[in-house]
Amino acid sequence: MSRQAAHRRYRDLAAATEPPPGAGSAPKLRVAPEARAAVQLAGEEANALGATHMGSEHLLLGILRGGDAVAAAALRGCGITLESARLAAAPTLADDPPPNGGITAYARRVFHEALRQAAADPTHVIGVGDLLRAALRDQRGGAARTLDALGVSPRDVEARIRR
Repeated sequence: MSRQAAHRRYRDLAAATEPPPGAGSAPKLRVAPEARAAVQLAGEEANALGATHMGSEHLLLGILRGGDAVAAAALRGCGITLESARLAAAPTLADDPPPNGGITAYARRVFHEALRQAAADPTHVIGVGDLLRAALRDQRGGAARTLDALGVSPRDVEARIRR
């Protein structure tokens, strides 16, 4: 997925964080290049698994594939490899496919949560760790179910991210 395609697909997420017209200028949210790459890789993982939409389990795979020094390292520190996560993610494919493909409602909530957290601190740059923490908040989501299938607690991953 190109940057332009990713921007078109997720432009409504960015718009949701902008102030209404006439409300003055707010600091612009910044997204780390690694976080953008993780989302792009998640889309590629969804396609490779034959999914018609991207869920949080694909975001987990994109994070692992991207090799982020914090989030991916936390997952690897819990014994999770890209290959094992792919196998565990296959049966967890999201149950809420969007009407026209694209991103699931749950994955959309994950991105909104990461944006909301970053909006609380205008100097914050949204990183891969923010995406992973948001993806793991709901135990019913694909990322949490993938970890469960691998016998890993989301709390263990969170603790490793904080270190």
